[in-house]
Amino acid sequence: MSLPESAPCEFLPWDTEFFGCRIARVRGEVMTPEQGAEADDWCRSNGVRCLYFLSRADDPETVQTAEQHGFGLVDVRVTFERALGRAAGPAGREQVSAISVRHAQPGDLAGLEAIARTAHTATRFFNDRHFPRPVVENFYATWVASEVQGRAQAVLVAATPAGQAVGYLSCHLDPVLRRGSIGLVGVGEGVRGQGVGRSLVLRAVDWFGTQQAREVTVVTQGNNRAAQRLYQRCGFLSRDLQLWYHKWFPPPHEGAS
Repeated sequence: MSLPESAPCEFLPWDTEFFGCRIARVRGEVMTPEQGAEADDWCRSNGVRCLYFLSRADDPETVQTAEQHGFGLVDVRVTFERALGRAAGPAGREQVSAISVRHAQPGDLAGLEAIARTAHTATRFFNDRHFPRPVVENFYATWVASEVQGRAQAVLVAATPAGQAVGYLSCHLDPVLRRGSIGLVGVGEGVRGQGVGRSLVLRAVDWFGTQQAREVTVVTQGNNRAAQRLYQRCGFLSRDLQLWYHKWFPPPHEGAS
């Protein structure tokens, strides 16, 4: 369904299909009371059940408007960045003893999906109790599978000497702008806190360096202090902070036109 650019919101077909209810997102990152009312009217007219809003954190009017219009805060989105230089390559070769980092293989997929079901519990979808936990677990399993199957330019896997996958990291690259971004990062429950994440991140920095990227960004949650410390130890600096809101609308009445 094509929508005019002037519409206050946009449909999200993939999210809608996966979660089984109509989902949309507010266009832009600021909101006035008038824009909030327009978004409400648009969602009610289009049968939207859940509306996402990624908001600036430094605009009091936007934050107040979102709260007054029934949006619930579900996540604080923190973006980190690292400029790449000559030192990026050697740093990326660090790794945990007995754990190797390699590119994903087809046989890794089942293990990566299992890790994904428990590795992202600090995210907004887990924070929003409207989404059933088993469905959200499957959401991240589906996401990592799509990364391995070609959505990401590279997926790095941390593996034991026996070849068992115990962690993953997906890499996205804009070769024109020479910008890289780290997508999903997940570490198995049994090896968390043992440096596996650091090995993956530094190897990713190395890979981006070989692709001639000038900078790399990564996003994590404001309540995920372990991830924030990890990126800081790997040379990343905070760049931006935004707020994720969700608003839920009542389901349409049975038989309503």
